Amino acid sequence: MAHKLGRRRLSLRSAQLGQAMLEFLIVAPVFILIIFGAMQTALIFSAKTSLNYAVFQAARVGAVNNATYSGIRSGLIRGLAPLYTYSNTRRGPDIAEDIDDGIAEAAFEVDAYTRIIRLNPMSADFRTGNTGHGISVDGMNQIPNDLLMYRDPDTRGRVNIQDANLLKIRVQYCYALIVPIVNKVIGSLSELNDLRQPTNAYETPNDPRFADQNRGFANEAAAANASLATYTGLCSGRSLGEDRASKSTGFLIAAEATVRMQSPAFESDSEEDIGGYMCDGVRMACP
Repeated sequence: MAHKLGRRRLSLRSAQLGQAMLEFLIVAPVFILIIFGAMQTALIFSAKTSLNYAVFQAARVGAVNNATYSGIRSGLIRGLAPLYTYSNTRRGPDIAEDIDDGIAEAAFEVDAYTRIIRLNPMSADFRTGNTGHGISVDGMNQIPNDLLMYRDPDTRGRVNIQDANLLKIRVQYCYALIVPIVNKVIGSLSELNDLRQPTNAYETPNDPRFADQNRGFANEAAAANASLATYTGLCSGRSLGEDRASKSTGFLIAAEATVRMQSPAFESDSEEDIGGYMCDGVRMACP
């Protein structure tokens, strides 16, 4: 009798262990997705915070460098460099090497996976005559920045000259998702925006609403939405690593900044190496 009772208890214990294993197999994938999702979300939040700072830095540098692409790009690289400077244990000349590596990595990210949009001043503001505030200096149209408090505040064209001296930029960035499994899920949510149809007059079919809110500035968006990058256009071929061999999925994030110009705004960039990218519609858009 005792022997049968012992076998029954052993059988019941085995059944309980089997049930626990089945429950674990059901719950574990969900639990892993939650943990991985929390990790990737935290990384996205960190990147968005860094981008907010970098875009403000880019606007400040652009304000003293004639609102040119080369100036804005320089500030954006400087602001994003801490995101790609990894070591905090080195000392002496080694830390300088880490900083240089971080700047080089940030420069690659800016050139390959960002879209800069100059929302203000707009291209129409550089017109000369009664339809804009531009003056021609050495064959280049520019918006004067001196004696603003004494200049005529009347609107010419789109805005008055005081408002034309506000530099407002928007930067879209395809941030690499590196946490396995959930990177495909979150990336696909961002990618779905390429298929989304507009519901408001100021939206375009490729308005990346999920990852890149317009935040209600409808009037500016009406003119600038054509410059917004699509997920495919900005994240296509998203890669990682020193050799850029490992593929990753991206997530569109964006930030804006507005500062007062501290130099005349130029319509074009005379910087030899990268000046040609200004307002080319790929690296920088100028509605």
